[in-house]
Amino acid sequence: MIVVSISAENVLKYASLELSDLPEEGIIAVSGQNESGKSSIGETLCFALFGRTYSFGPETPEKIICWGQARCTVELVFAVADGTQYQISRFLDNNGHHSARLCLADELENPVASGVQAVGDAMLQLLGYDYDEFIESFYLAQREITTPHRNSQAVKTMAGLTTFEMVTSDVQREIAEEQAAVEDAEAEIITINAKLAELDIEEGYFQELEREHSELTHEQKETDQLVLALGMAATAYEENVPRLEAAYRGRRSIGILCTLLTLGLVVSGYFAMGPDDEGFFWGQLCALSALGLIIAAGGLLIMKNRIEGLSEAPVNLARKLMTLQMGSAALPEWSSTNTEKEKTAATGDDVSEFTGIYAAIAEYAAEPDEARELVDQELYQLHEQSQIRLDKIVRLNKAISKEQVRVIKADELTQSCEAEQNKIADHQHQIAVRTLAEELLVGAETTLSQRFNRDLRELVGHTLPLFTKGRYEHLKIDEELNVQVFSNQNVILPHWMRSPVAPSDRSCWPSDWHCHKNWLIAP
Repeated sequence: MIVVSISAENVLKYASLELSDLPEEGIIAVSGQNESGKSSIGETLCFALFGRTYSFGPETPEKIICWGQARCTVELVFAVADGTQYQISRFLDNNGHHSARLCLADELENPVASGVQAVGDAMLQLLGYDYDEFIESFYLAQREITTPHRNSQAVKTMAGLTTFEMVTSDVQREIAEEQAAVEDAEAEIITINAKLAELDIEEGYFQELEREHSELTHEQKETDQLVLALGMAATAYEENVPRLEAAYRGRRSIGILCTLLTLGLVVSGYFAMGPDDEGFFWGQLCALSALGLIIAAGGLLIMKNRIEGLSEAPVNLARKLMTLQMGSAALPEWSSTNTEKEKTAATGDDVSEFTGIYAAIAEYAAEPDEARELVDQELYQLHEQSQIRLDKIVRLNKAISKEQVRVIKADELTQSCEAEQNKIADHQHQIAVRTLAEELLVGAETTLSQRFNRDLRELVGHTLPLFTKGRYEHLKIDEELNVQVFSNQNVILPHWMRSPVAPSDRSCWPSDWHCHKNWLIAP
């Protein structure tokens, strides 16, 4: 900040103060007798910038007003680093009314900020330091006489390290937050793993339950279909027995008719070769016999097909009953055209004791009541097996539902665990980035500190003797910006500054001091 001009009324010792056209380069010296108002100029500047002074705190602002006056005002024009000029004005009265206004120097009608708090915030952004840092630097000489601050924050502010420290502090805080987040995620993973261990999910158990359930359901479906088919086959057997007997009777009747028609055809054909009158009659009779034979032959064919169709029902019933009795054993291919020898060869010698009844059923030789009784026995066994299977299916349904809930919960926990691991990876990445940023900040801070130390040491080497009449010439600032000023004269320290340690332990001494008879001697 470069002060361009100060204009004040009724501030401290001054009823009116006007300082204008102040130089932008070089050192400004204010000289005068004691109590002539030198400090009042500095405190007027401090009041203009921050609304308070070092001598009078915020609890007694009215003491800033000149004695006997009711109010005071101050206007300060200053330039910042980029050359932009601002004007800050303040007003204060005895009743504690305090107002402030910040404007661009060439746009006074459009304030940048109004009000004490708003102006204070804006000034902090413009200047880059606050009241305490200003006081540390502006009143450094007076403060050091009575209250030395070897590691003064003002020195760091002047060196430009305060911002680095703030950013580094923020980075360290963020690293701590990320580390805490990693610890929280790790603790959550431990909790999740404990829950997974408590669930104790067996690999493949749920799939095995589903497979067994699928097999039992398939078996039950086949059994239901078999029961339905067996019932239909038994019903068809009962219904087809009288139909088949009627078909056999019809076939025999048609066969007799065919025989008679054939005989009539032969006889009428013989007499048709007689005289014309008699031959005509027998010729017509022969034609009618031939037509009747053709029709009878067709009926005979129909009866044959009907008998074959009705014969399929007992064969199906016999096959289903033998399937239930023999399981997966080979079944004979029953047919109404099989000879007794073929049927015996097909069934073999190892067929169970029910082979005879199965053969009778296949040939419609068994009574319907016998077939129904056998079917009912098989249906009863099928019902018993179905009941057992259904009980297993019900238990499996419960087990599957329970295991499914456990598996879903385990999957959710596994996904949560993976999410926490991803969070850890992300937080660790953030920690690595911020750790690198911290190292870069520390390196930049060290470089800036060393450069400031070197430049300040050279500057002080020229100016310090001028302000101390040649008594002090050397200034030492360590890496922590601890400030030490050394005299070019040998000084014997007083008794209270004697070394409390043995002369051999020089770790606590300045490098260019030495010990003589338990006295620390400065160069």
